[in-house]
Amino acid sequence: MDEIDRPGATIYEFPVSQPQSASATEEAGATPVAAAEVAASETKEPARGFLQAARRRLSEEELSTPAARRFLIAELERLDLYCSESQQFVAKYHDQRVTIATLTEASKRNAWNEILSFMCLSVGSAGLGAAPSYLGIPGAQTYGLVFLALSAVLLVGGIASRVWR
Repeated sequence: MDEIDRPGATIYEFPVSQPQSASATEEAGATPVAAAEVAASETKEPARGFLQAARRRLSEEELSTPAARRFLIAELERLDLYCSESQQFVAKYHDQRVTIATLTEASKRNAWNEILSFMCLSVGSAGLGAAPSYLGIPGAQTYGLVFLALSAVLLVGGIASRVWR
């Protein structure tokens, strides 16, 4: 911000009405202005800087004037309008917070669903691959069939969770 209006900067004035010979895009007519002229003629004050005098403690006599009453009524109306606009903004902000919270929870739920589905598919697939070797061992056919059934259930559960989401 200091580099925009630094002291000693060359400031240009552009005339509002252009001569008939100049086109709208021509940069003719710009003349440098001394920084002292600009500083004296255009003082930049903060927004609502004219209220600085009103910020001091006013006496009952000063507050009872019609001008003070009009000023206070105008300020009340301005602040009431600002308050109603702020309430609308807060309502929109609250709605957006609810939407964001809902989407965040949905993404967490989807992440857990993805993790469980992946685990079921991988364990079920590995079990289906290993079950035939248990079926070939004499005396372990019962374990092989249980292993095969559990692996099939895990695989079907993993596929179902992918479809269900």
